[in-house]
Amino acid sequence: MTHHQQPAKSLIIMACSATKGREVAPAMELYKGVMYSTFRANVPATWPEIVILSARHGFIEADRVIAPYEQRMTEARAGEMVGELTAFDSIKWPSGVRSILLAGGKNYQKVMRAAIERRIELGLLNADVTIEHTSGGIGYQRSQLGAYLRELGENDA
Repeated sequence: MTHHQQPAKSLIIMACSATKGREVAPAMELYKGVMYSTFRANVPATWPEIVILSARHGFIEADRVIAPYEQRMTEARAGEMVGELTAFDSIKWPSGVRSILLAGGKNYQKVMRAAIERRIELGLLNADVTIEHTSGGIGYQRSQLGAYLRELGENDA
């Protein structure tokens, strides 16, 4: 690595989870689903950048304090969010991102990909950003997220 190159900056876009705590809390603490427990078990000492796609709130920062809610990411909800992306994707994403992992089911990934395309068109993300995504059943998605996080930790060391 030459002196002017920096390690690739990673961003994980995580779907919210149906399982939530009962109290108002930062989003990363409110969500209690299996992907979040996998994240907590594998996250390196230096946390990657995280953006969360909430079925109710749209894209939110991991530390945004929110109240528990009940809303599923149905195909119709995903379509509504894609149709009104500027309303649902109004936060500032981390800058300098070179690699993105989409962690969530197909309805979430549809919205995530639309937001990434929009951000590339607006010049907010580089067009050559590397995009990876979880796939398969929830157990397989958990193992993919865990492996991704462990690899980031090795790159930290």
